[in-house]
Amino acid sequence: MMNKTPKLTLANDAKKKMKDSINFSNKSEIVEINKAESRILSKDIIAKFNIPEEDNSAVDGYALNFKKNNKIFKVVGQSRPSIPYLKTLKTNEAIKIFTGSNILKKNKINAVVMLEDCKILTDSIKIRKKIKINQNIRKKGEDVQKNKVVFLRGRKIRSVDLAQLSSLGLKKVDVYKKIRVGIFSTGSEINQNLKRKKNYIFDANKITLISMFKIIGCEAFDLGVIRDNFNETKNKILKNSSKYDLLVSSGGISNSDTDMIGRILSSYGKINFWKLAIKPGRPFAFGEINKTPFIGLPGNPVAAIVTFLMLVVDYVKILSGNRNIKIKKNMISSNFSMTKKPGRREWIRGWITEKNNKQFLEKFNTTGSGIISSISQSDGIIDIDEDVKYIKKGKKLNFIKYEDILN
Repeated sequence: MMNKTPKLTLANDAKKKMKDSINFSNKSEIVEINKAESRILSKDIIAKFNIPEEDNSAVDGYALNFKKNNKIFKVVGQSRPSIPYLKTLKTNEAIKIFTGSNILKKNKINAVVMLEDCKILTDSIKIRKKIKINQNIRKKGEDVQKNKVVFLRGRKIRSVDLAQLSSLGLKKVDVYKKIRVGIFSTGSEINQNLKRKKNYIFDANKITLISMFKIIGCEAFDLGVIRDNFNETKNKILKNSSKYDLLVSSGGISNSDTDMIGRILSSYGKINFWKLAIKPGRPFAFGEINKTPFIGLPGNPVAAIVTFLMLVVDYVKILSGNRNIKIKKNMISSNFSMTKKPGRREWIRGWITEKNNKQFLEKFNTTGSGIISSISQSDGIIDIDEDVKYIKKGKKLNFIKYEDILN
């Protein structure tokens, strides 16, 4: 049986216990780079050559073998990006050059002048502006040097990273396999049909959780809705415990007669903790079943979403091999005052406003765990520590945007 009055676990302690429990070694796979966006690198990316491979021209114009104070240069040839000039320029000679064209050591080129700064004569050019040594020349290895680490293992590949990977000549990359997450909701009150039914509610949790798990790089599987029945819940959990890397439920984790998750975990698996000193989301369970990690989220939609964002995301990122788990603190002055119960962490939904070029935090006034509009009409979480008793208007508070958490 579950302890009816467990000691409340602090939020940071819960995070640590979740992190310390990880003994899962994720495997790698190879994917083509056109399918690599949002995947997690499982190997360092090391440059096999310099970028650019040779000095090259940054502009269209004329490349010079320049000697101090000279303004007139004889034009003796040209260089294109795929057809470099192969001869040596004598002093005061020039070639016409195009952006990206290689500049070879044997060319003896020491400056490139933009086309609009040149006066074209019969077989020569006159430079209108002062010439500087090495102007408009991109140096070999200026972007990437050979044998340097470009991206570290654990990096989440962004769309802008694909350009760098392509420039390195890569067609495929090694990435971690996606974590497979099985997700189900609990509750006999959940309406599984599209039509409204009296005394029933629609399932707002599962569709949101599936979406957020996918955003952070998981394969998320809909395991449906389980009624408040011990055997049905037990069979569903045990049946799926070996099929996924992580099982997640919403609802059924408190200690009423209809809450089955905790009883099943304590009887057939292990519970590491199941009551937290937080608001919202006090009923939050973490344990395992048949050695598969299990997370029991609250049934109230706001509590389920907020605890997912503030507790589950970091855990899943680590499980997935993603090293992007540190979020920079964003301290902003509150535009409200409020009292707070000490001893618990509070995660209030809010947003940023501006007045006289200064930023202020606003909070959603209705804070109930079932007020879904507090999520949809806010931009992030105001993170308030356990020891705070009162927030005076103007106090700087940590604000975390939803998009930064899910990045």
